[in-house]
Amino acid sequence: MKLWKVFLLALAIAAPLSAQTEEGPGQAQGAAVDTTGRGYSAAYVIETSTKQPLFALNEHQPLPTASMAKMMTLLITMEEIRDGRLKYDTPVTVSARASKMGGSQVYLRAGSVWPVKNLIIATMVQSANDAAEALAEKIAGSAENFADMMNQRAQELGLTHSHFYDPHGLPNSKDPTHINTMCPHDLAILGMEVMKYQLLRDLAKTPEMPFRNGTLEKIYNPNHLINPRKANYMEDATGIKTGYSGPAGYCVTASAKRAGMEVVAVVMGAKTGGGPNGSFANAGRLMNEALVNYRMATPAKKGTQVGQATVKNGRAKTVAVVAGADATALVKRGQDRNIKITYSGGEVTAPVKKGQQIGTVLVQNGNETIAKIPALAAADVEKQSAWKSFWPF
Repeated sequence: MKLWKVFLLALAIAAPLSAQTEEGPGQAQGAAVDTTGRGYSAAYVIETSTKQPLFALNEHQPLPTASMAKMMTLLITMEEIRDGRLKYDTPVTVSARASKMGGSQVYLRAGSVWPVKNLIIATMVQSANDAAEALAEKIAGSAENFADMMNQRAQELGLTHSHFYDPHGLPNSKDPTHINTMCPHDLAILGMEVMKYQLLRDLAKTPEMPFRNGTLEKIYNPNHLINPRKANYMEDATGIKTGYSGPAGYCVTASAKRAGMEVVAVVMGAKTGGGPNGSFANAGRLMNEALVNYRMATPAKKGTQVGQATVKNGRAKTVAVVAGADATALVKRGQDRNIKITYSGGEVTAPVKKGQQIGTVLVQNGNETIAKIPALAAADVEKQSAWKSFWPF
């Protein structure tokens, strides 16, 4: 019997470890979980191009983020690369602290060296706490310094209901009050910022991928919405980031795109992740409702004539006015038949240059203005000569 136990132990040591994900227990029980009786505590849906909210419930209530805080870690990392302070191939030496983070991880060994890009991949796909910690230490010298950067960036983005203590979102066993918090509104804005980077956008919709580090062969994305093998799979889903912890419950910042319209939905404090009333099911339902009930309309393309402007002291008395950009607006289906385009601008004084902004194009649905774009002069209008002004015959 003892020999059999020794054999099993040896087999376990020899076998590659499975990537530890943030899939939690059956039901979360934290104080911030399901405070509404809907199966979750707060939610928010926003259309990404217009920033128009389409659903809101406790959208400004700060709640524990769990791993969704890693979106800020990833955003700062990508901005460091954008600004030339970091490169994808910059080597990062894993500290003992980073190697012992626990939770969702890729088992980075202390002293091992990894390119920044590999750590980005591990953080975005696997939600790896050890990779997020390693990135933070590389960029700021310590996780504490990096948290200061996270809070500064949150202020710059106008995320007024967000506060960070660490780059990963793990609960703090020494001080439970030191826990990352954000509200659904702020998470939606942060999610949109993250999705501006093509690498992160690609990784956000990747269900699994190779990650060979001597321990792991593959890493797995815990987002059920982008995984065809999961019950809550949504064909239109594009990302973004999940989270689970005891205090936070099950959370997701999700996105989906259909017919040129993209939405971000945040669900926080859910009792479960999977299942018919979990974080994924609710996020998918909210996004689908938004995509079904709304559409992006373009009643006027860039360069379309939208009116005439009167010209004072010009060789021509009027000039055609054109839209300076596509007039795009988010409209509710069935309530979009009364859309009209109007030019708002007064008399202009010559000389007028082609392409000069001379007013505003208003997109109106009934009595509501739903979009504004620049109104441009379609042609040059020279100033009338002094002689003509005095003697107009």
